[in-house]
Amino acid sequence: MTKDIFKNFIEKELRSGKSSSYLGVIYKYLGDETKANAEFQDWVNHLLKFSNSKYGLSSDGSNENISSLFELGNLQIKAAVYFTLAKVYPDKANQLFEWAAENCFLSEEYVRGSLQAENFHDVAKAFLWRGYSLVCLERYKEALELVTQVVPLLNQFKKTGNEMYHIREYHLPKALVPLCEYKLDPTQDNLDKAKDGLETYINSLREPKDRLEGYLYYFHLKEKFPEVYSANEAPIKESNKPLLEIKKPVLPKTEQEATGSVIVSGTDTGYLEVLGRNEELEEYVNKVKELGEYPTLSNMFELYATQGDQDPEPVVKECEHLLKRKDANNWLKEKTKLILEVAKDAEEKKSTIMLYYDPEVSSE
Repeated sequence: MTKDIFKNFIEKELRSGKSSSYLGVIYKYLGDETKANAEFQDWVNHLLKFSNSKYGLSSDGSNENISSLFELGNLQIKAAVYFTLAKVYPDKANQLFEWAAENCFLSEEYVRGSLQAENFHDVAKAFLWRGYSLVCLERYKEALELVTQVVPLLNQFKKTGNEMYHIREYHLPKALVPLCEYKLDPTQDNLDKAKDGLETYINSLREPKDRLEGYLYYFHLKEKFPEVYSANEAPIKESNKPLLEIKKPVLPKTEQEATGSVIVSGTDTGYLEVLGRNEELEEYVNKVKELGEYPTLSNMFELYATQGDQDPEPVVKECEHLLKRKDANNWLKEKTKLILEVAKDAEEKKSTIMLYYDPEVSSE
């Protein structure tokens, strides 16, 4: 999405005259710090009226009303973000993050049961927002353990054939993971990755509404960690620390993986090809990543998971380049040819391409 499209969207939001919790974000994006701060202050005053929330509520991860608990936790985090952006009551912001970090906790037993029940999205959201709180409390290793699991969990949720609604949650780890890695190992390389990660996160949000909501956390992270996002040089040049051992999720196989197919299609053209089962697309992307040099094709599973659309031009170029390689096997080339045919058709018709799941189409 171009900057012009997003700017037109937020200017339309301003003209609508509707009260919005994102007015401060809009003004900050437009560079009007005075109006932005006034809006953030108004929301802080609004939030203070409800300051008697149950900060003392506890959970051992087996709470019968776990959804309500995490909904409350998410509200606490959002409130803390506004306190930080308004540059007032830092202790109150920390209190809210501490509440969320302490209470929005899932026991190993609850996680195991949720994964067996294929509630991957619930666990992913819980890990993401508790991880966000831990980042803001400077508990970076704990946070990293959680946020590295978010995307694999959401990918597994998508592989069950479900529609993905958690677009912001899918992309936010792109900022949080390298931020944690830099804080744990402040090298120049990790600093560059942390700064790039924040920009990659916000640029990955293609829909204007998603991006507007995403900017709330983009601006918050910049405000919370100026020593990272405003820095030019890291404290150390090269790491002398061993690589961190980070827990990886053990995901059960889903029943739906054996049925249905992933379809690559022109967004408005009607031309489509069957790429195969979910795991075939995942295998394709992993093999492309091993070859390197193909950022757009390497992003195909993410495009599928987040239901986005992709301009065909870079897809055509990468497909044509990959098909000329002698070290790419026939299976990889056959899948690439299918993508190329759809991308060429979309390019000719000035459309985009997308990937979606069809449970009725067999890949056999």
